[in-house]
Amino acid sequence: MDAPGQASGPPRWREVFGGRLGRLTFGLFLLEVLGAVQILVVTTVMPAVVADLGGINLYGWAFSAASLATVMTIPLAGRATDRLGPVRPLAVMLGVFAVGTLVAGLAPSMPVLIIGRFLQGSGAGAQFAVSIATVAIAYPERLRPRVLALLAAAWVVPGLVGPSIGAALASTVGWRWAFLFLLPVLGLAAALVFPGLSRLPAHRPSGAEAPIRWAIQLGIGAAALLGGVTDARWATLPLVAVGLALVIPALRRLVTGDDAASRRALSWALAAGFLVTFAFFATDGFVPLMLTRVRGLSVFEASLIITLATVAWSAGSWWQSRVAATAAPSRLVGAGGTAIALGTVGVAAGLVHWPLAIPFAAWVVAGVGIGVAYPTVYLVTMDRAGTGTEAGTVALLLVIDTLGTAIGTGLGGSAIAVATARGAGLSAGLAGAFALALLGAVGLVGVAPRLGRAPAAS
Repeated sequence: MDAPGQASGPPRWREVFGGRLGRLTFGLFLLEVLGAVQILVVTTVMPAVVADLGGINLYGWAFSAASLATVMTIPLAGRATDRLGPVRPLAVMLGVFAVGTLVAGLAPSMPVLIIGRFLQGSGAGAQFAVSIATVAIAYPERLRPRVLALLAAAWVVPGLVGPSIGAALASTVGWRWAFLFLLPVLGLAAALVFPGLSRLPAHRPSGAEAPIRWAIQLGIGAAALLGGVTDARWATLPLVAVGLALVIPALRRLVTGDDAASRRALSWALAAGFLVTFAFFATDGFVPLMLTRVRGLSVFEASLIITLATVAWSAGSWWQSRVAATAAPSRLVGAGGTAIALGTVGVAAGLVHWPLAIPFAAWVVAGVGIGVAYPTVYLVTMDRAGTGTEAGTVALLLVIDTLGTAIGTGLGGSAIAVATARGAGLSAGLAGAFALALLGAVGLVGVAPRLGRAPAAS
């Protein structure tokens, strides 16, 4: 809790960048830049990858594979950070990320590229888990909104230049270099971030921890479920059944643990974390595909919508950091969900050849919406985490919101695969993906009133 004599209002930036926390803040910022570049470049160049390697029916898996890997590695990183500190877990997983980047960049086929994306997701998920957990462990409550806003701001420069760099590489030296150029960036980020992280101590968690097996079971079950839905035939129904049989109990144990009362205060925040990423990424992953394949834009032209939405996300998070201390989380998340819903409807309008300004402007609105809602959900979760379990609790939310990304992009990809296999065409599949995203956004608005006002830390 902040000292009684502290001034009210947003803290000044020198509190975040000064003193013992300054180097750590800079290191976390660099790691987030790396993650942003990787996600934005891959999203931009995927139409070019499919044009070269084929496999439109596996388009969604290029995103879901990374997210499902993240679901399984986040709890490992969260628990390791609680027990060992952040340096060793981060070093291992950045190595995994480097291997995955190399595999994806040299992939001769879509299945091999998906393996590379799985490895990338394993490393990137652990990196983000360490970063967010470090915010919960190292920074006082009043500084956390500022640090989260800074991490969102780390997407501004990659958002402005990342998609354009990816498009330029794809149209000149080839899409493979959109992966391979990340390796020297990774080396630079690692050299700068580890000194700042090494000062954080390890500590034993004081509360109960969800067994790691449930997160692994969740990832495997979600993969089976999406695999069965993507190849929708009678023969794949057993795969769907197995997926559900694995996912449902794993989710239940992760959310409630052995003590349902200990998780009850977090359950609605976890639901909001799932819905906000499901709603946003079930559209975001397929916007470049719609603009290139349906509206005939070049990869470079389509990359602009990713740039605009990313900058809008950062702007929304920046504004949220200024009002988080006084605005109720329910209002912020509800407003964010409404903006994502409106943005999804506007993007879908691009399928019927309305002016392209409509989907571009609409996805900017959605970017602002997730920028407001996403960090709010994390602040609620941090406030309700027990002392000594901050990393594990935040890692749990990361698992849930990453699952939202995986399921959103996976079901969107399934809609496209089913529509094209049945001869309905790409536009029908994209419409199905956007309809699923809209349902998620409406669900987020419905969940928002349950968040209330996060209790003050004691």
